Amino acid sequence: MFCSKCGKEVKPGMKFCDGCGYPVKTTPEQQNEPIFTPAPAPVVPEENRPLGPWAYFGYGLLFSLPFVGFILLIVFSFAGRNVNRKNFARSYWCWLILLLAFALIFVVLVLTGVLRGTAQGVTQWIQSLRL
Repeated sequence: MFCSKCGKEVKPGMKFCDGCGYPVKTTPEQQNEPIFTPAPAPVVPEENRPLGPWAYFGYGLLFSLPFVGFILLIVFSFAGRNVNRKNFARSYWCWLILLLAFALIFVVLVLTGVLRGTAQGVTQWIQSLRL
């Protein structure tokens, strides 16, 4: 039998705990009940369930496919219940926007001729190193 307050073992027939002095429960039902009850496992709703590392890896490969990946990217961005999968798919849209912004800047620099002078300067610098 164990003390219901401190958990120390109490010898049969004792009325008080040796460790803390708390009165010992005397009914047989109370003597067998657990001292500490474990907390129940948390229940995570399906829409908030986390994805595993292999799921992220697999979705990344799936979204990289040329045509099918783009269609699935659209579907996973707006459909389904899992918030983590939606957010992962939506992060690919953020990367796409950044890529298009950099591509637009590069095209503007090429069309205005800014990079032409830079390319000629780099070419001359490389040729000067060879001498």
